[in-house]
Formats: sequence, structure tokens, C-alpha cells
Amino acid sequence: MEPNELIDIDKDAPYHAPILLSHLSGATDAGHASALAVEQLLASLPVRRVATFDTDMLIDYRSHRPTVTIENWSVVDVDVPEIAIDLVQDDSGTPILVLHGPEPDAKWQRFAQAVEEFVQEAGVEICVSMMGMPAAVPHTRETLVHLQSTDSSLVQGQPEMGGAIQFSSSANTFLQHKLSTGGIEGLNFLAAVPYYLAEIDYPTASLALLERMSSVLDLSLPTGNMEAGSQDIQAQLAAMVAEASDNGALVGMLEKHFDEQVSDAAKAIGEFPSPEDFHQNAGAQAVNASKDTVDVEALTDAIEQFLARTTGSESPPKPEDPDDTQPKPRHRAPRPWELD
Repeated sequence: MEPNELIDIDKDAPYHAPILLSHLSGATDAGHASALAVEQLLASLPVRRVATFDTDMLIDYRSHRPTVTIENWSVVDVDVPEIAIDLVQDDSGTPILVLHGPEPDAKWQRFAQAVEEFVQEAGVEICVSMMGMPAAVPHTRETLVHLQSTDSSLVQGQPEMGGAIQFSSSANTFLQHKLSTGGIEGLNFLAAVPYYLAEIDYPTASLALLERMSSVLDLSLPTGNMEAGSQDIQAQLAAMVAEASDNGALVGMLEKHFDEQVSDAAKAIGEFPSPEDFHQNAGAQAVNASKDTVDVEALTDAIEQFLARTTGSESPPKPEDPDDTQPKPRHRAPRPWELD
């Protein structure tokens, strides 16, 4: 199969844009930071579907099973996974192509070549992605965002890593490397997410990703819903800390560690505890470094139990969708602040 047989392009749709935002889910995304940010963009900006991929050739349905809807014992819908490219425009009119869907289970090289041919025709100049990384940081401090790139000139000023590291690649990184060989560089925004919040929605990190991407790429991206979601989760976490002194002591230890380890200069460029700590053992080193004084399981359990009790709290409003017929992100339950 030729790469161009994997993609179906709507030739009648305008799809020229300087930026490709790649969000192929499946790899690490602590706090669902990237997923929430992309959902925010697709729900808040005008969307036009410009290309779809042949998921029968790319997806193993046993690992990405279609979602079936049953009402009163009748099957009324089957929602099949999609990999698609949508065109959105930021609030200032800058066009952005958004590649979203699950990571392909097969044919990564042909998939990447098909994307490369498409973005070359579309005039894309840079491919960006986002990611949440679990780190030994407290939720009471600013969310730090690190940059990773295929072009060393785009990450100047950040502290040097201790040496080369190797780890399993995400489809987004794989795609960025492929595109860089054709002259389209890649830039990945990595948000530090408190490791005890890695498994729940953490819109504070999503907000930091959108704000940093807006600043670096001179974009005007909508953040209102993420601001509301961030305020909601921070209020719940503050109540959780106030509810039990043990929780406050644990968070206080992380605050002390954060303040001691992160200098004002590091904060200004968005550095967080070394990616090497995370990549070598999925964040275990960063967590283990504080296990003597932090009961990770106790803190995680306390947060999950508290949030479960506060599910019915008032939620931020759902952003208005200018056109309910536009494609929406697939395969997810409503976020707490989206519930009526």
C-alpha cells in the first residue's frame, strides 16, 4: 500500500496552514493535559474536517475497541475510532491543522510519510505537540513547561541534560522526527504535572500548555474554559489539603523541595525536574527521591476520595460550540465542568 492510500483529503476544503498540532493519544499524558488542551481548541474554535485516515489499515480494534451505545436493550450506535486532520483558526485568524485520534497500531512509517506529503502540500512550517509529564512538584506552585525540539536552536537557554537517553517513542515524537528530515521541525511542550494527579483530569497543566504555546508561536488560543476548570480543581485541592493535616504536611514537603530546587531563572524558562528522571523509569526516580517523607499512595488515595465526594460541586460552564454539527473529539466521557 502506498502512503497516500492511507489518507483521504477533502480537496474542496482550504487546508493551508503554517502549524500542525499533532495529538495522537496513547503515550504518557499525565493529568490528561494535552488531551484536555486539544479538546478545548476543537470545542472553542471553528472546525473544518480536511482529511481522514483509513483506520482499518492503522488501528487494531482489539486495542481500540469501538464504543457501542445501547438504549433499552437496543444497539443504537457504534462509535469507531478516527484519525483525522481538522483545520481551526485561532482568535486572530491564524490557521492551524490539528491531527488527532489514537496512535496507529501499525504502519507508522507509511502513516508518517502520508502526513509528510500532506503537510508539505499544506505549507506547514512547524509540527508541535503537547504532553503532561508526572513530576515531583506540588499543585500549589506554577505549572512549569519545558520545550523539546528536533532543532536545538529552538530550545536554547534551557539547562543541558546530563547525557543522551533512550526510551520508547510516542507517535507524536516519531512523526516530528520524520517531518524534520523533510525540513519541517518539531516542537514539543512538556508540562510538569504533580505525580499524585497524573491519573485524573488536571486542567491547570492544560492551561499552562496553551499559554506557553500561545507565547512561543504568537497565537491567540482560547483558554477561558481551561481557566474555569483550573480554578475548580484548585479549589477542590485546597479544600482537600485543609481537610486533613497529613495532606497539608505532604504538600508542604513538596513545596519546600520545589522552592529549593527551582531557581527564579529556571522558572522563567519553564524548566522542571529533569526529563531524565522521568524517562529512565517512568518518573519513579523523582517519586522515590521523596518516598522517605512522602506517602505517595496515601496522598493519591486522599485526593481521589476527596474528589469523588465533591463530584457534585458546581462546575465551570461548557464553552459554546458555534456549530454542533462540527466533528468532536472521540471516545471520552464528559469532563466534570462540561456536565449540565
